Amino acid sequence: MELKLQSILFPDKEEYTDYADLFYKGGLGIQDKAEQCFVFSKYSTCDFGAYLNAFSMKKWKKHTKIGQTSLKLVIKGDFELVLSGYHRIEESAKRDVLLKKEYHCDEKTEISVNIPNNKETLVAFELRMYSDCYVYDGGYYAEVNEEEFNEVRLSIATTTFKKEDFIRKNVKMIKDEILSKDDIIGRNVYLHIVDNDEGRVLSAEEFEGEHVYYHRNKNVGGSGGFTRGMIESLQQKPKATHVLLMDDDVVVLSESIKRTYLMLLLVKPKYKEYIISGAMLCYEEMDVFHEDVGFLGADGGQNSSKGHGKIVDMADMLQKEEAKTKKADSYAGWWYCCIPATMIEKNGFSLPLFIRVDDTEFSFRNQAKFITMNGICVWHMGFTLKFNYFMEYYQVFRNFLIEEACNPSRGRRERIWSRFNGLFLSEILRFNYNAAEMIVDAIRDYLKGPAFIEEEKCQERLKTMSAKNADMKDFEEFDEYGVDIDSIYQEDYRSLKDTILYRLTFNGQIFWPKKWLRKGPAVVAHDWFYNPQRQCLVDSVIAINPNAYTAEIRKLDKKKFRKVMKYYFTTVKRYRKMHKVIDKAYYDRRRYLTSYKFWKEYLELDKYQ
Repeated sequence: MELKLQSILFPDKEEYTDYADLFYKGGLGIQDKAEQCFVFSKYSTCDFGAYLNAFSMKKWKKHTKIGQTSLKLVIKGDFELVLSGYHRIEESAKRDVLLKKEYHCDEKTEISVNIPNNKETLVAFELRMYSDCYVYDGGYYAEVNEEEFNEVRLSIATTTFKKEDFIRKNVKMIKDEILSKDDIIGRNVYLHIVDNDEGRVLSAEEFEGEHVYYHRNKNVGGSGGFTRGMIESLQQKPKATHVLLMDDDVVVLSESIKRTYLMLLLVKPKYKEYIISGAMLCYEEMDVFHEDVGFLGADGGQNSSKGHGKIVDMADMLQKEEAKTKKADSYAGWWYCCIPATMIEKNGFSLPLFIRVDDTEFSFRNQAKFITMNGICVWHMGFTLKFNYFMEYYQVFRNFLIEEACNPSRGRRERIWSRFNGLFLSEILRFNYNAAEMIVDAIRDYLKGPAFIEEEKCQERLKTMSAKNADMKDFEEFDEYGVDIDSIYQEDYRSLKDTILYRLTFNGQIFWPKKWLRKGPAVVAHDWFYNPQRQCLVDSVIAINPNAYTAEIRKLDKKKFRKVMKYYFTTVKRYRKMHKVIDKAYYDRRRYLTSYKFWKEYLELDKYQ
């Protein structure tokens, strides 16, 4: 039988208008809503070799059981169809024309061309219009054996906390564009909405229907919300074979979910235990790629395996398609992550880490392997506007220490320690004493052992620790300082003399009289960006978030400096003395902490049904 693997997409919603090059490049198509088509003008060229419409020929062939592939279009007009394959040579895209054919369609017509056998990474088509052309529909198809279909029931589990507008929009889209269709996908997709907001703005009555379920949940962060989604997916009737974890503050296309389902339906036995990891594109700049698979780098940080950047040019798309995801210490983020149910049943649910590193730990624990593909993606709210020290320092460091205790490895712990030691020094050298203290708090709480995270006090800890976050105020309140906001991320040249004094005196905090300090505030970034020369031997800094237009003044305080440094050395000494015992306690408890028995009590499932 013939099965449609991929639909041709158009920028048919207002939010995509400025990013049409994700769909096609060249001629500017105009939507005719009455005719339900896109119209392209005479003597224009339109190239559908774009991120959402290029066909990932190599990956479909590698991962699935497909036969002859073809391109079909429903179209009216006079045009030449050019079908091409693309692969990468060094940093450039190499194009090979597979076929050319002219058409003269006086009325709405379905045309079909078989795709010649090839070894190209991507296949795409171009239309060269000799008249106004009306494109109604289209897609890439493949011959498949129905008897070889895998059994697939895909459960989408999305956990939300005060993101009602996103959730409502995404649920409506899934209902209208997937669940309402009487086809193999519509009949086998389920949706579980896990609401962590105990204020309960949302309700079961608003959402529930056939294959759609709403679950009240405690505010237990992403790890607790997604675990609840996994539990409900495995307990639904019939049980899900795969669980697609998806963040709440995302924009997603139904096509991404459909392609995910079809990949699972056709995937070869060799790849059945692979995770399908969708890409995170930037919500604020929709043609910018952030990450689909990440890895823990040599710097101890979480990095994108394929790098960041725009995905408009074919060379950039090919780089993302051909980049390897087999780096050591790789993980898939849970913004769009499709996990086989067998993996959960074999190795358990999330660790109760509240927020951050839960997805990374899950990948490490399962030694996960990944499938990625252009067009399987979400647009996610950027992290820059949401940056805060509780999340980035306390949660990430504490949770990585726990992760390493549960999944001991060679070299990861040293890299993580090196990173956060560096961050501790960076913050204390720019007088951000609360942030430096939170890094030490992470070590302190890790040393409390597994009993600390077994006790559900997420909201209480969030409130207590968040009080140490920067008190960022509207940038207008600091007009008197005449800050050049465009210079924040420009690194200043370091003088040798200043560098030596900076290091010897901990930036004026020891061995240096206050009267010798320069008058501030010096302009620094609010996040990880480190510019030592600018803050060298000043009495204060102004930390700025140029994206949110907020700022905070931080003053040198020798008393606070001594207090935090004493706390640091005392805690690190305790860590060196105790960590092997603490590691073993976490390791011995790890299976229980990821079990249904633990999570049933932790989530109080009997109460929150």
